[in-house]
Amino acid sequence: MARLMANPTLLPSPLSVLRTLGDLVRSGAIFVNSGTSLGRIAFSWLLAALVAIPLGIAMGRSERTDRFVRPFVELFRPISPIAWIPLAILWFGIGLSGKVFIIFIGGFFPVLLNTIAGVKGVPPILITAGKTFGCSALQLTTRVCIPAALPAIATGLRISFGTAWMTIISAEMVASKAGLGHMIIDGMEILRSDVVIVGMAVIGLLGFFFDTIFRGIEQWLSDR
Repeated sequence: MARLMANPTLLPSPLSVLRTLGDLVRSGAIFVNSGTSLGRIAFSWLLAALVAIPLGIAMGRSERTDRFVRPFVELFRPISPIAWIPLAILWFGIGLSGKVFIIFIGGFFPVLLNTIAGVKGVPPILITAGKTFGCSALQLTTRVCIPAALPAIATGLRISFGTAWMTIISAEMVASKAGLGHMIIDGMEILRSDVVIVGMAVIGLLGFFFDTIFRGIEQWLSDR
């Protein structure tokens, strides 16, 4: 520990970290790398949501669909997204496609499972009321189940984004030429622990910012 504290290369001072942050801001590197990571996440996360939400609604409304799809979900869900990185590199290289694949896997299951839980957790009295008013199965799904399940779906989207955020950083550390993960691993390779710490701090701040937004959306949907 004394060796660590005495070596500024291994543990830079807060002032050194702030100076490095200022340099990265002035050069624009921090914005380029942050924007690269966020762009990859936004595309992949939206793609995961577009697949997971309809599938989750179908599984929540249909026992037959649930019984058919559930074994595949439980087979692949325990596999960490990071474990897919070697295959993603082999299949897609180090370009965007491989990262989209990894983030998709990381973001897919939280949205799917929360959507299923939200649809299945709709109070039976709402379903009964809808049937009493003559709603068809489709109308029950679109007018009763989906609105009632929105808070659970929003929770799934928030968890999914956090998982995707951690996944893309790991993917960028292994196979990338840009992004916050790449910035961190590049800092490690050139013994710039100040760059590493700045990258970690930016990841934490951005994660906190987006989590706060999602929590606000969740609260708004719950209070409606």
